[in-house]
Amino acid sequence: MATLVLLAAGMSTRYGRLKQVDPMGPCGASIMDYNVYDALRAGFSEVVFVTRPEIEEEVRAHVAEIIGGALPTAFVLQTLEELPPAFAPPPDRTRPWGTAHAVLCAADAVEGPFAVCNADDLYGSMAFRSLHDHLSTTPLTTEAAMVGYILQDTLSGRGGVSRGICVLGRDRLLESVTEISEIRRVEGWIEGEDDDGAPVELRGHEVVSMNLWGFSEPVVAAMRRQFRRFLGRWGADTDAEFPLSTALSEQVRLRSVRVAVLPGGDAWFGVTHPADRDEARATLAARIAEGLYPDNLVAAFRAFG
Repeated sequence: MATLVLLAAGMSTRYGRLKQVDPMGPCGASIMDYNVYDALRAGFSEVVFVTRPEIEEEVRAHVAEIIGGALPTAFVLQTLEELPPAFAPPPDRTRPWGTAHAVLCAADAVEGPFAVCNADDLYGSMAFRSLHDHLSTTPLTTEAAMVGYILQDTLSGRGGVSRGICVLGRDRLLESVTEISEIRRVEGWIEGEDDDGAPVELRGHEVVSMNLWGFSEPVVAAMRRQFRRFLGRWGADTDAEFPLSTALSEQVRLRSVRVAVLPGGDAWFGVTHPADRDEARATLAARIAEGLYPDNLVAAFRAFG
């Protein structure tokens, strides 16, 4: 039984509305719902939604309306207080602790290897099939897997985005992944910023992580240790976050895990800025017209249930 952990706790600060439930297709379906549909068709048998207390009711209501009982679902809250013993959040912190912390919040609700994806990125059916096949191999060929995409195919024409820039080694194993922010096209070039705000020039052909991962128990155990070290150094900071790209890059550097980089297959799209919404809706409408997705996603889910 393979589980999908869907990260739906984001604050949607730049987007200006709740991306997790923002209607993109017919029947009010959001990008999140199409990911669940692709995962269900790929063989995933349950979904764990990671959300925030402030939006839990809205996310639950949306899932009940669109996905219904097509597959078992669970809801886990990512809160600032969900920390190891002896740690507490600073009183003025409002930002979540990051995507790696979100995965740790869900880990106790999952048995066996599991996949992780964002709520606001549409990865495509081939990506979920590839990841499901990898996680279903007995024994697992690697402790973790990541579906990779090409940087130039994941940029927004409306503003900067953050991407995990990957370096691949032999047999398409991950050697490193570095989080670069504010990536955008500038006068024919692609530029971004590293953690210190220094400019980074990119070619566009780099493989990037869009947070579609597959994890096994050793990865989660190492992530728990990493999070404690992160809190020991940055726990008093009101803005520091613990992203999956940083956690996995350190594990790879220490040679404690091997991460297979799988091809994405389908073209990715998602939303970061308000102006991305119209293009995303048009892209989704085109895929529905091509027959890649059903006209009525609610009815399609009910057929599974």
